[in-house]
Amino acid sequence: MNIQDLSILLAAVELAVKRGTFSIFEIGPVGQTAEKLAAFLKDANQQAEAAKAAADAEQASAEGQPAPEATPEAPAA
Repeated sequence: MNIQDLSILLAAVELAVKRGTFSIFEIGPVGQTAEKLAAFLKDANQQAEAAKAAADAEQASAEGQPAPEATPEAPAA
C-alpha cells in the first residue's frame, strides 16, 4: 500500500459519506479517522516535496549549478 492508495481510500470514504452510507452513530468515528488520514497524507506530501527539493538542490550543487529556488507554498484552505 502506498500514498496514492491511501488517497484513493480517503476519496472513497468521502464519497460514501456523501451518499449516506454510514448511520448517524457511525459517522463520528469515520469522520475522525478520515481527518487523521487526510492529515497524514498532507504531511507525507510535504515530506515528499521537501525531499525532492533537497535532492534537486544536491544534484544542482554536484553539477556546479545554483540550487533552484523553492516556490512558496500556498496557504492551506
